[in-house]
Amino acid sequence: MESAPDQASDSGRFKLPWFGKGKAANGDPSRTRRLNEDELEVEGAYTQVDLAAMPLSREMGMLLPEPLARKVQAVCIGRRAGNEITVAAKAPDLHIFDLISFGTTDGLKPVLMRAEPVLVDLALEFIYRLPPRLHEVPWIEWLEKKKYHSDSLSLVQSEEQARLLQLEDVRGPAIEAVDRMIKEAISIRASDIHIETYENEVLLRYRIDGILHLMDSWPRRDAAAFIKRIKIMASMDISQEMLPQGGRISVRVSDREFDLRVSCVPVPEGESLVMRLLNKGSFHLTLSDLGFENQTLNTFRRLVEQPHGMLLVSGPTGSGKSTTLYAALADINRPDRKILTVEDPIEYRMHGVVQVQVNMAPREDEKRLTFARALREFLRQDPDVILVGEIRDDETASIAVQAALTGHLLLSTIHTNDAAGIITRLLDRGVESFLIASTLLGGIAQRLVRRICEDCREEVPLSEEAAAMFSEAGVDAPRLFTGTGCRTCHRTGYRGRTALYEVLEVNEIIRALIARNADNSEIVSVARANGMETLLGDGLRKAAHGVVTLEEVKRVCMTL
Repeated sequence: MESAPDQASDSGRFKLPWFGKGKAANGDPSRTRRLNEDELEVEGAYTQVDLAAMPLSREMGMLLPEPLARKVQAVCIGRRAGNEITVAAKAPDLHIFDLISFGTTDGLKPVLMRAEPVLVDLALEFIYRLPPRLHEVPWIEWLEKKKYHSDSLSLVQSEEQARLLQLEDVRGPAIEAVDRMIKEAISIRASDIHIETYENEVLLRYRIDGILHLMDSWPRRDAAAFIKRIKIMASMDISQEMLPQGGRISVRVSDREFDLRVSCVPVPEGESLVMRLLNKGSFHLTLSDLGFENQTLNTFRRLVEQPHGMLLVSGPTGSGKSTTLYAALADINRPDRKILTVEDPIEYRMHGVVQVQVNMAPREDEKRLTFARALREFLRQDPDVILVGEIRDDETASIAVQAALTGHLLLSTIHTNDAAGIITRLLDRGVESFLIASTLLGGIAQRLVRRICEDCREEVPLSEEAAAMFSEAGVDAPRLFTGTGCRTCHRTGYRGRTALYEVLEVNEIIRALIARNADNSEIVSVARANGMETLLGDGLRKAAHGVVTLEEVKRVCMTL
């Protein structure tokens, strides 16, 4: 399934689930009163400090050598006058005071405070074990990636899968590393996890808001254990390393469930693996949430309210096609309509909709459940609306057209660059032009673009080149904005995504053009004369309204 446009935005101070226990000191640690030896003996006498609310410094933390800090399970959080430092420990006592006093070159004298154990562990990792590329990342920002750190990750699995996981020889560090990787990706809203094996190292990259970000690297020798662990979780054959494989993992983190689609391919140095994260649960977006402009939204709603015909959504992988179709189903899902879907995979459950999962696992062709086979059977199920996850082959295209001809509304996705290209693709799939003209209600092309972060958005001057682009598109008085980068958006200037749309409504004039095999440029020209907004035009309007940057619009549209 496709990635959805992100609508939610966190606000306020970030707070991890384990924070808020006991009394917290959020001020400057250098101002904390030093306790005398009598007070140190009193249970609970140490001031509780909330490390998550402090601007922890790696440079300050390194005043304590790593072996000593790990031995006493404490971190330096501030320097006082002279040789005194403030130290936050899991369990402060006089033993720690002596170890630090005698174990540091300058004989540093610690003023001890108490901190949550899990935050001390994270602080130790932040101070001593961060790769060089992350040294400039602030502590509070880095901590956001760890907000599920203390939550357990559990597999939603069959008894057979549980038995295999117990039998396989995968040790603790690999299990913990993979669990931590998945939880971290979920916490920063990544859509994909990439584990890439090269000659000397393994790279970990996350795709966030459609853009890949390098997150970490390990020695190549560690790759095999990580990939083996993931393949076992996905019920893949761990003995086979020379052929591509696919699988699925269902996990639960906190109170949320996720599906991970796993793809593993052989490379000269081993295997390269990608996991796509899909958030399971009820679908809650409406068409109004997706980024449609008013006129385009009205056109699209008019098309999905038709009693029969075919409506196709196009765009590259990850452009939000399936999310748009889910929102359309939610809009027309009523008790008087029978709605059937065949999907690969089923991303969201929808009440009142019969959803079928494609199954290509059996080796025998007759046992496989394909889009075409499910669609053929659907016609015997007395449907009103049918959704097919994707028109991938000639057989599916032919049956889809027959379904639209026999009084059903058929929704599906197809891979093309623009809305008019849907017609060409159907012709390539062997559908006759007169059948396309008779059944096609409309085509929608879409792209996902990153939203400007609202917390750091600021206006930028309008260049002459940009002014000319807006003028040509008929957009008046544009104001351009950009994101300067902040903690909320991880210094990228972007947070969340929205969609750009191009909706081609097939009216009688365009129907006649399709029937006589007119080329795409002629169809687009007529459609624009009738009010169709292109992807570029929709992007420019969103840029003029301060929703997206002009650079983002150019990135996804200027090749059209």
